[in-house]
Amino acid sequence: MPKRCYFHGSCSASLFNLPKDVTQREKWLKFIFNHVPEYYKKDITLCAQHFTKDSFQNWSQFRAGFSQKLLLKEGAVPTIKDDAGDCELQPTTSQQVTSSPDLPSTPTHVEVACQVDIKETVTVATKTSPNVRSVGTQVSFRTLRDIHVRSKGIQAKVSCRNVGTETISLPDMQLSSTPIKGSIFRPSKRPRLLLEEEDDNNDDEDEESDLHVEPHDSTYNPESVVTEDSQSVLDPESNYMDNKYIVFESCLIDLFGSCPVCKTKCAIQKRQMGTFIALTQLCDKCNYLRQWQSQPIVGSTPVGNLMLSAATYFTGGSFIQLQRVFKAMNLQTIQYSAFRNHARNFLEPAIIHKWNLEQQNIFTQLKKEGAVALAGDMRADTPGHSAKFGSYTLMDNETNKIVDLQLIQSNEVGGSYHMEKEGLKRCLDKLDANGLAVDYIVTDRHPQIQKYLRERGITQFYDVWHFEKGLSKKLEKLSKRKECEVLKRWLKSIKNHVYWSATSSVSGPEKVAKLTSLLNHIQNIHVHNNPLFPKCEHPDVLSRDRKKWFQPGSQALYKVEKVLNNKRVVKDVAKLSHHYQTSSLEAFHSVILRFTPKNVVFPFIGMLCRLYLAAMHQNENCQREQAITTTGQAVYKFVFPKTKRGECTAKPVKTEPTYGYVKDLMVLVLDEVCLDPAPYVEELQSIPVPPPLSSQFEKPSKEHVISQHVSRFNQGEAGTQHTVLLHSETPGVSGAPHMTG
Repeated sequence: MPKRCYFHGSCSASLFNLPKDVTQREKWLKFIFNHVPEYYKKDITLCAQHFTKDSFQNWSQFRAGFSQKLLLKEGAVPTIKDDAGDCELQPTTSQQVTSSPDLPSTPTHVEVACQVDIKETVTVATKTSPNVRSVGTQVSFRTLRDIHVRSKGIQAKVSCRNVGTETISLPDMQLSSTPIKGSIFRPSKRPRLLLEEEDDNNDDEDEESDLHVEPHDSTYNPESVVTEDSQSVLDPESNYMDNKYIVFESCLIDLFGSCPVCKTKCAIQKRQMGTFIALTQLCDKCNYLRQWQSQPIVGSTPVGNLMLSAATYFTGGSFIQLQRVFKAMNLQTIQYSAFRNHARNFLEPAIIHKWNLEQQNIFTQLKKEGAVALAGDMRADTPGHSAKFGSYTLMDNETNKIVDLQLIQSNEVGGSYHMEKEGLKRCLDKLDANGLAVDYIVTDRHPQIQKYLRERGITQFYDVWHFEKGLSKKLEKLSKRKECEVLKRWLKSIKNHVYWSATSSVSGPEKVAKLTSLLNHIQNIHVHNNPLFPKCEHPDVLSRDRKKWFQPGSQALYKVEKVLNNKRVVKDVAKLSHHYQTSSLEAFHSVILRFTPKNVVFPFIGMLCRLYLAAMHQNENCQREQAITTTGQAVYKFVFPKTKRGECTAKPVKTEPTYGYVKDLMVLVLDEVCLDPAPYVEELQSIPVPPPLSSQFEKPSKEHVISQHVSRFNQGEAGTQHTVLLHSETPGVSGAPHMTG
């Protein structure tokens, strides 16, 4: 049943439902019933006759015939209670426009960028041809009235599919990868025309589409056209959320190949830059001109090019690999130099700014909770002690959020071995500068870290996994001896006993007592002399297999006792963490690999920004819950870890991660950074960047290096001269015969 106006019944004007806002809805109800009733129908509608003209967003467009429905402004309230029957608000038809006395008899030409169905006939009705029918014309009243007209790009909905167009002055257009300050494409307030159409599937919401007016030319003053609906050409939220498609060039040629007015074949001029393409369509017969571009422009940069660079960078992708994918599809893309230009001027400053804001919010929240328990560890960009970069991370054990992350280059501290201590020092200094107190910190057993924390007066605990890993390696090596084969049956039990000794104790001496009781337990002795742990807690179960026990005085027992009673082992057991571990921090290192793979070389700022992206991803997804099925059962997956040598393990499956930080960064770049990058670049430049590793060496000339490049397989004159020189400078050394050309 069609909706009707509450006062007028069947009505031909636009109908409006009760607002969702409670306060606003009460005002409407008071207008209808003179009070707010306790019970009323939810589908009450009012027609446009009960509102003043100032209540609508698109009153002039509706009267000109460009809108089928009126759009209410936010907060509009009905004030006209007239029972005169059907509403008289109707859009202006094409014939009304034709009969206007202000129209010129024959306009010189009309520049209109429009999107029409190729099956429709599009004409312009004029005073001299009153019998001509206008179908689907997208021309404003002002365009027909003025002799000096501007081309307008119309974004209309055809079959409920959004197709965005925006016109530009192509002959004067200069595009670059970096917005030019003071460019004619600088965003300014422009009028927007709202077009809408009926949606039979949704009566509660009116769909609308936007018209973005072309950037003005050198003679156009934007202040001369100011309307209530004026807005910036670049809407970051809409550009980010707007759907994008892959369009074939042949399809564009088919679309613009013929004139929509006279159906004559048109000349098409194409301009392309990366993912951006602009077309100029000119009809030689009727002088119809249309200019169209595939994406908006900010400054002098197409937004699509900038968004491609941003999406690649913010998601941790490789532009080189993306470029190969595009090339395989023959899909047009930007060059690597443009990508680096975007990264240097917009993307990296945005990452630094967002991380600083997020880190300050974490500091503010942690200070309310008092002293914090942290976990710290370093990750190098390459295995071994030849790393160029080392990143030290501090994680809050309670929330698993990254509190601070410092990047160190090896030439800052005299070698990669000293990077871990320097990274921890910088992290703790950052916490002190922000007034954050540290309760204790869980780390590995790095000797420099132990000494530094002891001198700084911070309580340190050791991660159980790192300790158990080192102890197990020694025992596994020992079990391979012939006299210690009995130890193989105890390796898994000893690992479990180490974890149990640490997590079930609250003091260091108790941890030591439980671990050393293992020497009695493997001899089938379960009562101990230490009062802190006088007896094993397992039930008394006698084993029938006497071969699994260690024999007193045996060589195997002596070897195991020597390992477990080692002074450093006993000292480290007392400092094992009984609560939090660094396992979550090790998992974060795996996240870093997605953003900074170890087989790729990054500059200092590039590495730092990718580390910050990994930290933002971790902070957003660190508290994901375990996934459940539709029946409410927890989801697991079966894995076969390499370390367990074929043993199957159930691993909980968590819910899908979110990427809200990517959207925030995209909007930040489009909304703020690309419009005024100066303060963000200044924030990035405040970060001290160490000199490259090669700066400590003297760089020879290019010619000298090339002249010294000789391969042992060269058969030319250079190889012969090098071989002769080698033999002449090393007398008495026999070698390969001289190579000849």
